[in-house]
Amino acid sequence: MISTRMRIRQVKEVEIEGLGERIKQARLDSSKSLEQICDEVGVSRTYWYDVEKETLKGALSIENLRKIEGVLGVDFGVSLEGDPEI
Repeated sequence: MISTRMRIRQVKEVEIEGLGERIKQARLDSSKSLEQICDEVGVSRTYWYDVEKETLKGALSIENLRKIEGVLGVDFGVSLEGDPEI
């Protein structure tokens, strides 16, 4: 008998008011250039501006949020159950 497995993905989204503005302020407070931040996070400037303006199509992944926090040296206090460590 062949054993098969099916994976199930749980997707959880939360809305956090003002997170884009907090990210923008953290960027402005940092000593890093926008190019340097985008390179370290691994995103384009267009993506970054969409995050800051909260106009991102879809949702900001928790992985990208953790990268942003790491690069900017801040903790935005967002946690999700099963949150992956970056």
